[in-house]
Amino acid sequence: MTSMKLTTLATALAIAIPVYAQNAETPPSNQQTSPQESADKKPTEPKSSNENADAIEVITVQGVFQADLKARAMERDSDSYSNVIATDDLGNFVDQNIAESLRRVPGVTLERSEGEGKYVAVRGLGPKFVAVSMNGAELSGIGDDRKVGLDGVSGDSLGAIEIFKTLTPEMNLNSIGGAVNIKAISAFDRNKDTLKAKFQESYNELKGEFSPKFSIDGTKLLLDEKLGIGFALSYEDRKTQVDENRHHSTRELNFLKGGIGLSPDELAIAPEILIPAQVENRRELARRKRTNATLNIEFRSDENNSYYLRGNYSNYTDDDIALREYYNFYNGDQDDEVIFVDGQTKAFAVSDVDVMNQYFIQEGEKTTKNFSIGGQHFIGESWTFDYEYAHSESDDLGVGDRRVQFRERENIVYGQAFKDHIDARVLTQAEAAALGGFELNPDSDVFNGEADADISTLSNMEFDNLFMEDSVRTDKITSIKANLRKDFYWEHLNYIKTGFTYNAREHNNNKDRWSYDPSTEDCLGNEACIYTVNSNITDYGHAIPDDHFDYPLAYRNEVEFIVDNSVITRESATGGEASIDSTKDDYLLTEDTYAAYIMAELPLSDELTIITGVRYVNTEFSSTGNLSLENDDWNFGGTHTLDVSVPLPEASIEYSEYFPSLHLRYEPADDLLVRGSLWTSFTRPSFKQARGFAKFDDDITLCDPTVEQIPEQSGQEGCYASPEGQSAIELQNYTLGQNNAVQVGNPNLVAMTSNNLDTSVGWYPSKDLFVEIALFYKDIDNFIVDVKGIRKGLDELPLTLPVDHVTDFVIPQDLALNQVDITLNGDKATVYGIELSYNQFFENGLFWQSNMTFVHSEAELDPTIRDEKMPLPGQADTTVNISFGWEDDDLSLRLIGNYRDKILEEIGSCPAGIDVNDPRYCKDWMDRYQDDLVTVDFKMKYDISDRMSVYFDAINITEQADLRYLQGNSLSGGNVLYQKEKYGSTYQLGINYKFY
Repeated sequence: MTSMKLTTLATALAIAIPVYAQNAETPPSNQQTSPQESADKKPTEPKSSNENADAIEVITVQGVFQADLKARAMERDSDSYSNVIATDDLGNFVDQNIAESLRRVPGVTLERSEGEGKYVAVRGLGPKFVAVSMNGAELSGIGDDRKVGLDGVSGDSLGAIEIFKTLTPEMNLNSIGGAVNIKAISAFDRNKDTLKAKFQESYNELKGEFSPKFSIDGTKLLLDEKLGIGFALSYEDRKTQVDENRHHSTRELNFLKGGIGLSPDELAIAPEILIPAQVENRRELARRKRTNATLNIEFRSDENNSYYLRGNYSNYTDDDIALREYYNFYNGDQDDEVIFVDGQTKAFAVSDVDVMNQYFIQEGEKTTKNFSIGGQHFIGESWTFDYEYAHSESDDLGVGDRRVQFRERENIVYGQAFKDHIDARVLTQAEAAALGGFELNPDSDVFNGEADADISTLSNMEFDNLFMEDSVRTDKITSIKANLRKDFYWEHLNYIKTGFTYNAREHNNNKDRWSYDPSTEDCLGNEACIYTVNSNITDYGHAIPDDHFDYPLAYRNEVEFIVDNSVITRESATGGEASIDSTKDDYLLTEDTYAAYIMAELPLSDELTIITGVRYVNTEFSSTGNLSLENDDWNFGGTHTLDVSVPLPEASIEYSEYFPSLHLRYEPADDLLVRGSLWTSFTRPSFKQARGFAKFDDDITLCDPTVEQIPEQSGQEGCYASPEGQSAIELQNYTLGQNNAVQVGNPNLVAMTSNNLDTSVGWYPSKDLFVEIALFYKDIDNFIVDVKGIRKGLDELPLTLPVDHVTDFVIPQDLALNQVDITLNGDKATVYGIELSYNQFFENGLFWQSNMTFVHSEAELDPTIRDEKMPLPGQADTTVNISFGWEDDDLSLRLIGNYRDKILEEIGSCPAGIDVNDPRYCKDWMDRYQDDLVTVDFKMKYDISDRMSVYFDAINITEQADLRYLQGNSLSGGNVLYQKEKYGSTYQLGINYKFY
C-alpha cells in the first residue's frame, strides 16, 4: 500500500510542480484581466466537495421532476462524485427521518432500529465505513460502535444532504465507504423570507396507536440582506412496537448427544446435533417524545467578510417497556440431562432448563447538541481564509431503570431450530418419556432430580430477581480547523489550498447496576417486603400478552408495586456497593487526531480539470476497562460467590499515515460528464473493538486438577458447571476450564486503510432523461473483523489480564480457551463494484427512478482465524432502489421498492491446520448473516392550493421483518435463527402549509 500511495503522490507532484514552475515564470498568454480588474474581482473558489453545498443556491421546487432536476444539477456541479437530496424533495418521499430519505440514493441502504431507519451504509459497506457530519463538522454518537444514528435529526430542519463517494484532501478521510454531510436550513440559500408548518399523524399496525408530529421552519433576511436566519422546530410523540425472537447474543450453539435409556453401545453410535443455547421471545413497547431544534445565523458584513453561528439540538425522552421470555437450553448440557435427540429433524429435549420472564421498564433521556462558529474572509486580490470551532456532544441518561423476573427451574423443554424461528415448549414427564421412548418408574427418578418443575401450576413461577440501573454515556467531540487558499490567474493553476484540523474526542460509559435475588433477611422486618420477596406470579394481576408468549407476565402497575416493596433490600443484599455489572462495562476513551493537507486545482484545458493533494493524519487513542468474572452457582464459603472486577492498565496506541489523492473531471460534451479519482482513506475501529476489556461468560466451568484435560476437546472429564460437594478449600486448587468463553477488546487495533479507484460517466441528453454508470475498486489493508470462538491462550491476548486477583480457584496465565471472541486486524480485502442509475420522466406524467449497485469483495484473514477467503464483513452484494409513479401539477403518486442482499456480520473460527470437517475445530457454522431484505412503500401527495398540500405514506406495506441467522451446518439442520424483528406497517397522514 505504501508503494501505491507513493506512486500516487509522485504522480500528483510530477504534474503540479512543473506547472507551478512554468506559470511562475511566464504569465499565461490568454490572461485578459487587468490588474485593477483583478483587484476589484473577488476570486470565485471552485467548489470543493466539502464546501459545495454551501455554494449552491437551494431553490424551492414543486414536484418530483423539478426536485430530480435540482439534484442532478447540484451533483454535476460538485468536484467530487456525490449524490444530493434537497430539502424540498424530502417531503416528496417516504421519509420518517434523514436516514429514510437516503434510501433512494444509488448504493445507499439502511440499518433499522424499532422499525425506523437509523444508520446508513454506502456501496454495500456498513455504517462503520461511513462518516457523518453536520455542516462539515463531525457528529458525536451514543453507543460504542462509532455509528451515528440519523433518526434524531428531522428532515424539516435541513437545507440539503450530500453523500460523497470520493473524498478530496480537505475532507475528513475517516470513511472508506463514503461520507454524509447534513446541511442546515439557510436563509441565503433560500434567498427569501419563508415560513411553513407540517402536521402529521402516523399509525403503526403492530402497536395499534397513533403518533402525532408537528414541525415549523422558516428563513428571514434582515439588515438589507446582510443577516440571514434559518430556523426549524419539530416535535413528535412516537409509539412503536417491535416483536422479536432471538438466540443468545454471545453464546455459541451447543453440541448435544445422548438420551435417557440408551445403552453404552447405543450411546456410542447415537447422533450428535447442534442446538441453540437459548431462545428469547421479546416485545419492545416504546414511547419516544422527540424534540428537534435548528438555528443557523449568518452575517455577511460586506463582500469580503462573512460569519456564522449554527446549532442543532435533539432530545428524546423514552418510556420503554421490554417484555421477555427465556428458555435456557444451555442449562441442560450435562449427560444425565439429555432426554431425546433426533438426528434427522434436529429436534431435542433436555431437562434442568430455566424458564423465566422479565418485565423491564426503561425511562431515559438522550440529548445531542451540536454547534459551530466560524467565518470566511477574502484578503487582498487572491487570498481566502476560513476557520471554524465546532462542538458536538451526545448524552444518554438512564435513571431508575428497573426489572422484575419470575422463574421456574428444572423444566423439561423440547426444542427445534429453524432459520426464522426456534420452537420451544415445556413437556410433562409423561410427554418426555413418550418422546424419548422410555418408561417412567415410580420407584426411581429416571431424570435424576433434574425435572421436578411443574410450570403448569403458575404459582411455581417465583419472583427471584430484582434489577435496577442508573447509567450515563457521553460522547464529546471538539474540533478546530482553518484553511488558507491562494488563487492564481494562470492558465494551468487555479489555486493552492492548505489547512489543518484538530479533533479531541472523549467517550465515557458509567453504570450503577444492581441485580440480585432478594431475601427476606434483607427486608429488615418490613411485612410488605417479606410478602413480595416470597411472592409468585399468581399473587399479582397477570396475563399472556398474546401468542408471541407462552406464559403470563405481570401488569406494569404490579411490577411497580414489586419494585417499591423490595427496593429496601438493596443496601443489605449488596453490602451497599454496586454489583460487578456496575463496573465491568465502565470505561473512558480519549482520541486526539491531528490532520493537515495541501491541495491544488489544475485546469489542463477547458474540458479537463485535476484536483490533487495529500493529507496527513495522526491518531492518539487510549482506553480504560476492566477484567470481569462472576458466577452465583459456585459457593466459596459462607455467602461468598464469585464477583471479580479488576481495572486494567490504561491501554494506548498512536498511528499516522499520509493519504494522497488525484481527482479528474472531464466534460467532452455538454451532455456528458466523466470523472475519475484515485484516492486514499481509512476507517478507525469502533470503541467496543478497540477498548481494553475482558469479560468471562457468567456460567463458568471449573476442572479437577487431578483429571487430565485434553486440549481442544469439547467435552471435559472432571469439569463441573455447578458444585457437586466440593469444599471451598478444594476449589482453590481447581482450574478454570478451557471451554469457558471470554470476550476481549483489542487496544492494539489500527485503522484499516484503503486505496480507492472510482470512475463514472454521466449522460444528460435532456432534462427528462439521466443515465449514469460508476465503477469503483477498493484495496483495503488491515481490515477489521469480529471473530467468534477462536482458540487462544490468555498469554496470547493483546492485553495482560490480572488473573492473579482471582484467588478462589486457579486461572493459569497460559490457559488456552476454546471460545475467545475478539476483534482483529485482518490482512487484505478488496471490494469492487458497479453502480447504475436511470431516471426518466415522460410527457404523460409517468416517471421511473432507479439505481442498482453490484459489489463483490474478498477478504484474507490471518490463517489462525480462517484459512479461506471471505466476503468483507458488513458488505451487501446487491442493492436496488426503484421508484415508479405519476404526477401532474396537483397530484403525485409513487410506489417505492428497496432491495438489499444478505450481509455477513460476524465470522466463526476455522484456522489453518485443523480438520475442516470437524465442527468442533472448524466453527464456520457460527458465521452470522443479516438476511436479504425487500421493502415496499407508497406515497401520495395532493396540492389543495398553492399554500396547502396533504400527503399519505404507507411504509413497509409487505410487513418485511429484519432477520439475522447463524450459518449452521448439517448437525444443526442448516441455518439457525439469531434474531428476527417484526415492525409491521406504518401509515402517515399529514398536511403541509406555507405561510408565504
